Amino acid sequence: MGESVDSFAVSDDYRALIERLKQRVRAAQARAAQAVNSQLVMLYWSIGREILTQQQVSGWGDDVVGRISADLTADMGGARGFSRRNLFYMRRLATLWPDPEKVPPVVAHIGWSHNRLLLDAFTDQPDVYAWYAAKASEQRWSRRELEAQIHLRLHERQGAAVTNFAHALAPADADRALQTVKDPYVFDFLDLAESARERELEQALIDDIQRFLLELGSGFAFYGRQKALLVGEQEFFLDLLFYHHTLRRFVVIDLKVGRFEPEHVSKMNFYLNAVDEQLRVGDDRDSVGIILAAGRDDTVAKLSLHRVSAPIAVSTWQTDASAPDPHELAELEDVRARLVERITHHRSASTKPLG
Repeated sequence: MGESVDSFAVSDDYRALIERLKQRVRAAQARAAQAVNSQLVMLYWSIGREILTQQQVSGWGDDVVGRISADLTADMGGARGFSRRNLFYMRRLATLWPDPEKVPPVVAHIGWSHNRLLLDAFTDQPDVYAWYAAKASEQRWSRRELEAQIHLRLHERQGAAVTNFAHALAPADADRALQTVKDPYVFDFLDLAESARERELEQALIDDIQRFLLELGSGFAFYGRQKALLVGEQEFFLDLLFYHHTLRRFVVIDLKVGRFEPEHVSKMNFYLNAVDEQLRVGDDRDSVGIILAAGRDDTVAKLSLHRVSAPIAVSTWQTDASAPDPHELAELEDVRARLVERITHHRSASTKPLG
C-alpha cells in the first residue's frame, strides 16, 4: 500500500513533476487566452465591416453608429465593448483591411487595446501597422511598451545603422543581425550634461539597465561592464558586453561621446577577435560589434568598414527622441548658406553707385 499524503516525503522528482504540471497548465491557459483574443479581434473586424458596408449601401451618416451602440449594449445585456467610440475603431480596422483574407494574422495575435493604439497611429499605413503588430506579438510588449516604440519611430530606426554585415556574414545571418541594430538609439531616459565623458554615459546606461535593454531590443542579455581581456601581457577593457540568444553571438558595444572616427573600427575589430578567442564556446558564432557614437559621417563610416571581415555596425545615439536627423541638419545648413549668399549678393548689387 502506498504512503499516506501526510507521511509522503517530498523528493526532487516530486518537485520536478509539480513544475512540469504547472508549466502545462500555464501553457494551456496561454493558448486559450490567445484563442479568445484572436476570436475577439476578428469579431470586432466583422462588426466594423458590417457597419461600413451598410452605411455605404444605405447612405447612413455617422450618427447611426451611436444608435447601433445603444441598441447592441441594451440587447446584449449591457455587454461591454460596444461603445460608440469602440465601434468607430472596429470600422476603421475594417476600412484598413476590407478583405478578411488580407487581414494580417498578427493583428489577431495582439490585444484589442494594442490594436486601438495602432489604429490611432497608422490609420492609413497598413504595412507599418502590421510591422508593429508583429513586433508587439513577438516581443510580448505591453501597451505602454508598444506606445513608447511608436513614439520613438522604431520602424524607421531598426536596421538603419551603417554596417558591413552584408559581406561579413552569411545572407540569412546578415539579415537577422541587421534587424538587431538601430540608428539612432534613443536614450531618452538619460540626464547627461553636454560635457559628459564616456564612462559617465556607460554608468548612466547601466544605472537604468532595464530601459537600456528595452531600447536594445529582444534577445540581449547583459554580460558585463568594463569586461577585462588579457591579451599577451596587456589588459584591455570592453565598455559593455552582451550575449544575444537568438543570434548566438557575443555583442560588444563601444561607447563614444564624440563623433565616429575611422580608428574606432580597428579597435573594435581587435576586441571582437579577443572575445572570439577567449569567450566563445560550443556553437557560439562570430561576435558582433556596435560602435555607438554621438555623430557619424556615413561616407566615412562605410569606407572605414570596407574590407573589415569582423561584423561591425556604426550607429549613433541621442537622448532626445525629437532631436533632428543629422542629414536634415546638414540640408538646413546648406539652405541657410545659400540664402545668406543670395542676400549678400542682392545687397551688394543694390548698393552699387548709379552709372
